[in-house]
Amino acid sequence: MPLKPPLPRFEDLLRGVDQLGLRSVTRWLGLGIIVGLVSGVVALLFYLGMTWVSHVVLDGWANLRLPEPRGEHSLFPATASGQVRGWVLVLAPAVGGLISGLLVKRFAAEAEGHGTDALIHAFHEGLPMRKRIPLVKGVASVIVIGTGGSAGREGPIAQISGALGQMLGRLFNLNERERRLFMLAGAAGGIGAIFRTPLGAALFITEVLYRDDTESEAFVPSVISSVIAYSTITMVLGEGAMLAVAGGFVFKPLQLPLYVIMAVTCGLVGVLYVKVFYGFSGAFKKLPIPEWLTPALGGLVVGLIALLITPAGLGAGYGLLQTILDTSHVPESVTWTAGATLLGFALLKIVTTSLSVGSGGSGGVFGPSVVIGGLVGGAFGYFFYLWLPDVAPNPDAFVIVGMASFVGGVCHAPVSTLVMACEMTGSYELLVPLMLAQAVTFVILRPVNLYRRQVGSRKDSAAHWADHLFDVLKSLRVDSAFQRVTHPHVVNAAMPLNQVLREMSASSQSVMPVVDSSGKPQGLVSLDTLRSFLFEDSLGVIAVAQDCQQELVTLRPDDALSTALEHFMTSRSRQLPVVSPDDPNHIAGFLGYEDLLRAYDQELVRRGIKSGRISTRPPSPGQMP
Repeated sequence: MPLKPPLPRFEDLLRGVDQLGLRSVTRWLGLGIIVGLVSGVVALLFYLGMTWVSHVVLDGWANLRLPEPRGEHSLFPATASGQVRGWVLVLAPAVGGLISGLLVKRFAAEAEGHGTDALIHAFHEGLPMRKRIPLVKGVASVIVIGTGGSAGREGPIAQISGALGQMLGRLFNLNERERRLFMLAGAAGGIGAIFRTPLGAALFITEVLYRDDTESEAFVPSVISSVIAYSTITMVLGEGAMLAVAGGFVFKPLQLPLYVIMAVTCGLVGVLYVKVFYGFSGAFKKLPIPEWLTPALGGLVVGLIALLITPAGLGAGYGLLQTILDTSHVPESVTWTAGATLLGFALLKIVTTSLSVGSGGSGGVFGPSVVIGGLVGGAFGYFFYLWLPDVAPNPDAFVIVGMASFVGGVCHAPVSTLVMACEMTGSYELLVPLMLAQAVTFVILRPVNLYRRQVGSRKDSAAHWADHLFDVLKSLRVDSAFQRVTHPHVVNAAMPLNQVLREMSASSQSVMPVVDSSGKPQGLVSLDTLRSFLFEDSLGVIAVAQDCQQELVTLRPDDALSTALEHFMTSRSRQLPVVSPDDPNHIAGFLGYEDLLRAYDQELVRRGIKSGRISTRPPSPGQMP
């Protein structure tokens, strides 16, 4: 009777996984699921806290219920009835800004403002975000948004989830590069959950880091995290797009010039938005009052605007967009006056956002940007409907295209925001006008940027110094960096080690060439190579320099510094001798690893590129870029 084949051992299974290259995949899958779960739970808590504060302060105390998008189902029933309490409406944003300013000033200054820039800066510079950031940023932002501040959710949740992702990376003992990716995966999960845009969030977090590039390595972990986080929050709040649209958009080629006109206007309004926002920010910093008080001042002005003009500038404004999408199908509501009013609301939103966030209040600028773009698009949708009803029968189509093209331009993230607009509305019928409008606003808004911490491309980021290190070093020569010496210290091959140690202690060289009886270099000796001989006193007399020398590695003055780096990697030496091009036995000087780094940094400065953070310890061969 034939014997049954033995079951495969666990070690054999692991070996098979390695051979298939699946270990890395399963590793990132597992880590992505963990950070996605954490991000989803945090996004849910953030949303519940934000809506609860709004329910208590605005709905209850101020007697004002802000409109909500139909895709979000508030867990707190409406209680507002009767006349709005004006004094509460004025003071609520001011008190929210005051609490935010005190929290940020006392516990975490980096939690000030819209958060996305802090995340971008932490990624590029490899900065650790403190453990208190999620709590401080979360509480401060919940209070600012909940009390009516014109701020969004994206910036806070990106910084909160990104900080948690970075902490998990440290917990799992990931290397610096993996911790950066884990931070981005956390941010993508938070954004995907809070906006219900899993794909758009993963694309956004890889695109927003640069003006002209993407962080492609972060896409897979970001997608995994975003999907898990989105699934987590929808299990509690239900599925569905944030904004409800009627759909059934009919595309006509004759509409394209109209979308171009709208996109050009969105681009010009975007320039105004960025200028006003940072103008207000700079003005608040110059005020002769404590920094923790400026968010309260900004909130007070927002409250006065809400009382004296309109409360449309309060909150992120998604409910206002939903109202426009709903009423754009009612013919009697589409008038020239209504279109002009939407433009006025857009300008008002620019001012209130600059007051709430530009003053130092904790909150995002992505959400208000979406609303501003939707208002501008809605205004043109009304105008075109009244002017050419047969060509532009759907004013709400311009709302969707406007919000996507505007935010894509000011954030320099056209692809991801296009996808996010489709996910936020559940409609993919407007891809052609979306693509055209995005291209137009992206070109117009090239000179300005809402996220000041963005860098041009990967070569400008300290996170990618190794990717471009060789390209820079290939253009530099050893002759421009090495230290010339007239009489180099050398040791004879037969010199006892105790005497070699004395010679090295009296010299400033990190290495000493070992020469034979004719003076020809045959090897190198350094403290690292001598270390194993230092534990036995007798070896200092018995052993000689030749016994502990390492392979002779030399450089020529005309060698590229990239060649020198390769030699540093393989030899693990901190210094290498440079020989004369005419006589390979004549040592003209020494090139240290620090000399190479100094030349690299100087070249980056000369090219106008920010210097990368490079370790002063020579990398191992496995770390070669």
